[in-house]
Amino acid sequence: MLKKTLTLSLLTLSIQAANIHTLLEGVKHHYNAQLGELGVREAGNALDLVHSQLYPKIELFGSITHYNSPTNLRPATPTENAKFGPPPVGDGSGNYPFSNDISRVGATLSMPIFVMSLYTLADKAAMMQHSARAKKRLDILKDEATVVGSNANLIYLQELEKALRKKRATLATTEKIVRVKVKSGRVPRSALFKVQERIDQIDIAINAIEIQRENVLAVIRTLTGVSLRRAVAMERHGRYRKGEFLALQPLKARNAADRLAVEAEKEKLLPSLYLKGDISRGYGESYFSGNNVQRDYGGIGINLKMPLFDMHQYKSIEQARIHALKSGTELAKTAEELQSKADTLSRQLRLLAKSVRLNRHNITNRKKLLAIAKTSYDDGRMTLEEYLRYVDALFDARANLYKSKAQYWQTLAQLAFLYGNDLEKIVR
Repeated sequence: MLKKTLTLSLLTLSIQAANIHTLLEGVKHHYNAQLGELGVREAGNALDLVHSQLYPKIELFGSITHYNSPTNLRPATPTENAKFGPPPVGDGSGNYPFSNDISRVGATLSMPIFVMSLYTLADKAAMMQHSARAKKRLDILKDEATVVGSNANLIYLQELEKALRKKRATLATTEKIVRVKVKSGRVPRSALFKVQERIDQIDIAINAIEIQRENVLAVIRTLTGVSLRRAVAMERHGRYRKGEFLALQPLKARNAADRLAVEAEKEKLLPSLYLKGDISRGYGESYFSGNNVQRDYGGIGINLKMPLFDMHQYKSIEQARIHALKSGTELAKTAEELQSKADTLSRQLRLLAKSVRLNRHNITNRKKLLAIAKTSYDDGRMTLEEYLRYVDALFDARANLYKSKAQYWQTLAQLAFLYGNDLEKIVR
């Protein structure tokens, strides 16, 4: 029981102490990051697989074969066979190494000496490993940008709820005043219903915000593994830096790998040299004497292999070339899209910064106008509907400010992601 209590206390402390650094670190170690690391390891293993083809390959084998006529256990010279013939030349045993049933055990050795395509395939695998590393970093920064944007959205929802509760408190005070006026007969009862309807609408809006809030918290928990109760504070302490688009790095590496694949397919038409060897021992019953005989046999040599006509390989080259053209076109298309998106986000960031300033100024004015409207309403120089419009206007101004702030953070995070910036150097 004590252990459970301690665990819950530590978890609660961790949640309460969470900050934006905690969330971004969580992204670096959560499931998506682990999948990215496995992708890098998988690509590294693919490179090792290519390198492994350059090593010698040794295999053991065994066989039992029946022949329809006596067959030699290994090639033998006439003088060797003469040794088993009648005297005085042979020993008269008749143990000629020929048999209808031959058992054989041995080993084979094979090793590429020069296969040009293997070296190119190794370069391709290394490029794919580079692509996997870039993809891992891309995915992490994408999730970090999503977390920053989600936290900004969470702040927006919290501030919006806070503004709604302030508006509700204002309307609750107004409801008391209107109720008194209704009892005294100064205003019709419908005025009270109008205020109560506004309060009900605010309660509905707050409930809808709570639902949205839970969805945002779920996104953050999915990407970081951290369970929050509320948004963490964020402030900007750096600028995003323009540079190469991060999303192009894995695509460039993949396109380079595809072009190497074309070269590898072409090189399969070049001559290749292989070292091949084998050694074996054959067993059998001599067809002449009926005695058991055995012989060892082996050899080693260099084989040259060169295709003269291989239609399948020609088609493989064409297929690889089309694949390389396709990835190159995708790279160019993505580069153009990213440039357009970056230009748009950069302009939007400046406009959103301006919107924040304008909305703050607007709130200051709306507060002053609401104070004047309240005095006018209390003095009977303004109708209830007109007064409520000023209440709504102040809330709308606050909502616009909070929305502009959230959009600013989300746009900044997207720009940092596009250029591969470390968000921890921009946000704290």
